Amino acid sequence: MDRKTKRRVWVLAGFLIMMSVCTVLSRAAASVLVAQVQVEKPGRGKLSYSYGGNGNVVPEQEKTIFLWAGQQVEWAAETGSAVKAGECLIQFRMEYLQQAIRSKQAELTQLEIQVQQQEIAARGTARVPSAERALQNLEDAQKKLEEALEKERKAQEEYNQLDGRTLGGVSSERFGECAGQSGGAIGDRNPEIPEEMPGIQDPGNSEEAPGNMLPDDSSDTSSRQQELKAALEQAQADAEAARQAADQARTEYQFALKEDSAQNTNEANSIQSAQLGVQSQQVQADKARRELEELTAYQNAGGRICAEEDCTVLMSGVQTGAFTTGAEVMVTGIGGWKLKGLADAKDKEKLKAGTEAEIRLGAGKKRTVRIESVSAERSEGSEGGAGGSGSDSRSLQFCWYARLPENTASGNGNTFTWNVNADSDQEYEQIIPLSALGEDTAGAFCLILSEEKSMLGTVQTAKRIPVTVLEKDAQKAAVTSTLKESDQIIASSEKYVEEGERVRIKE
Repeated sequence: MDRKTKRRVWVLAGFLIMMSVCTVLSRAAASVLVAQVQVEKPGRGKLSYSYGGNGNVVPEQEKTIFLWAGQQVEWAAETGSAVKAGECLIQFRMEYLQQAIRSKQAELTQLEIQVQQQEIAARGTARVPSAERALQNLEDAQKKLEEALEKERKAQEEYNQLDGRTLGGVSSERFGECAGQSGGAIGDRNPEIPEEMPGIQDPGNSEEAPGNMLPDDSSDTSSRQQELKAALEQAQADAEAARQAADQARTEYQFALKEDSAQNTNEANSIQSAQLGVQSQQVQADKARRELEELTAYQNAGGRICAEEDCTVLMSGVQTGAFTTGAEVMVTGIGGWKLKGLADAKDKEKLKAGTEAEIRLGAGKKRTVRIESVSAERSEGSEGGAGGSGSDSRSLQFCWYARLPENTASGNGNTFTWNVNADSDQEYEQIIPLSALGEDTAGAFCLILSEEKSMLGTVQTAKRIPVTVLEKDAQKAAVTSTLKESDQIIASSEKYVEEGERVRIKE
């Protein structure tokens, strides 16, 4: 072989050696720079849930006993103590109870007396109406007025009779006219008086003429006239006084009628008020009577509140020697024990009756129980839920109940932990690993392997596929997307991978 040929062979061999070295170096660099990933294919299936929390052992039933009000506690069962049916839960001091009974009896007696007093007041008061007396006065005044008017009438008649008497039968008025015409004294003869006037005769010729006004009788007549006039004036004054008295009596009678009407109204109001007072006092008396009956029943019970059935004292709100107000309670548990598991609100839809839960009481073995019921309750204070998180006072608390397993030594207040594993009710078309799910401002996505050809051959890169998340559990996510069954989803990577970067499957 000539030198020229050898040289060509050595050049070709060097090139091949160099290509091999570059390939080795390239592969070594790729192993360092290209991310190694693990892949899974999307599939159809269900999600699996696993959640848990804490719980307490509680009685099957709770009974709240309200203590008697106004009593002194001599002894009370302690919290956590077991009490048999018929045994004493609370003993009240009998001396104080008897004193309360005597006090209540005295109060009832006093109220009954007050009721009787109000009943008497409701009968009204006996009285003589003012109008009756005023009417009698009015009748007396009218009678006196009639008598005065009668005296006035008689006096007027007597005065008129005297004033109308004439000499010889001529009236005084007529006689005065005659006297005036003569222009002289009554006793003078008047030549113009006609002789035919009856009853007028010459005084010197008529000794026996009856009714003649003789000069000797004029003074007597004038005196009599003055007496009758005075009597008439007195009778008129008496009649006027009697008339005024009758008017006054009439006014007083009318006022008395109004006064009696007002008095009757006031009396009716007083009677109605007294009747209402009777009702009010009767209500108080009935209340005191019922309280006395209760106290008597307490006395007959020996001042004790006893358990109606076997129970455990869950809470005692009294202390020995304390005086009760009626607000104190004692809570007892009856009917055995059950489990009460506390759950987070986010798990309330997944917890259902019939689901099996795994529990561990204290340091004991794990036991499996079946959840009987799930409910939302309002807690009275801070109480640990799932994971031990506290809830605010009077906040909603989600919990489940199950029977306490047989042959389990446990009592009220014992704690336990629980865990539930369950599949979703729905079967989803696409299930991907939760580790393959990513999310950014554009939304949720996953990365799959995509093969591309290059100068060095076929390379694998990461390709982004948008997804819509339907539901997730601790390891998987149910999605809808354009994924195919043959797509290889990047489930994990030894370093962060972005869309378009080269990757290779970890061997």
